[in-house]
Amino acid sequence: MPWGLTFLPDGSALVSERDSALIKRVPAGGGPARTVGRVPGVVPKAEGGLMGIVASPGFADDRTVYASVTGADKNSIVALHIAADYRSLRQDRVLLDGIRTAQRHHGGRLAIGPDGNLWIGTGDAFEPANAADDTSLNGKVLRTRTDGTVPDGSAGNSPIYSSGHRNVQGIAFGPDGTAYASELGHRTWDEVNVLRAGADYGWPETEGIEGSTGTAPIWTVHPDDASPSGMAYTAGSLWIGALGGQRLWQLPVDGGRATGEAVAHHSGEYGRIRTVEVAPDGALWLITSNTDGSTWGGVDPRPGDDRILHIDVSR
Repeated sequence: MPWGLTFLPDGSALVSERDSALIKRVPAGGGPARTVGRVPGVVPKAEGGLMGIVASPGFADDRTVYASVTGADKNSIVALHIAADYRSLRQDRVLLDGIRTAQRHHGGRLAIGPDGNLWIGTGDAFEPANAADDTSLNGKVLRTRTDGTVPDGSAGNSPIYSSGHRNVQGIAFGPDGTAYASELGHRTWDEVNVLRAGADYGWPETEGIEGSTGTAPIWTVHPDDASPSGMAYTAGSLWIGALGGQRLWQLPVDGGRATGEAVAHHSGEYGRIRTVEVAPDGALWLITSNTDGSTWGGVDPRPGDDRILHIDVSR
């Protein structure tokens, strides 16, 4: 059940497995994955376990990777130290905890922003009221420094950057620094939002464009065609993995605006797409999610599942 993927300075990639709590290393350019180690404290759940991972900007020196972990009583963001030979790992510290856990809606995506901070997508823990609760870290996009402290300028010294989200599983940044998030809706609209500090995005009163509360999304799509998860920016577009929709969406954007109609690629070809990242060569690496037992857009695993796909989008 692969979930998260992050590239390292040597061009290799680390992949997290949700249920096994293992992190594996894939050589630069692809090839057989080898186990680095198991992340401690992970308690797999219906949609939870070891989820997003992202390498420290200073990985070459500090050997640090950040991970989103669901535990028995709460979810947390932890810092892991990866051994120089990639044959072991250890947990160094907990950056952030107190995120409510549940069977579903964990969020789990991590990204390092152009500001050098750690951006964290959380779900509402299947309790919609959490998203509108300023005292809850659930149903939010959070932002911390890589040491776990809160960046200057954050309201009330809180890691909460934005609120009113149902389940954020994709975070990406445009070349101008614009922050985008993909969000799984309920039964009406999935959405892509431009993130702004202190903004509310409407859930649970508003879902996509169904309702009048919160900041409006720049793009909506029916959950049958999306259930968006991982997202990356390259070649003038956001590239959004669809779980239930079993496709890769391309949404042209510029400066926080959608500049064209969304285009679907590889519809039904590879099944559910969980993660999208830009590789050092400019191609996309996609992670499929056909072995996670989901009943939402679920497919029977096919030979080779789950897999990492290399997609050239430059042509």
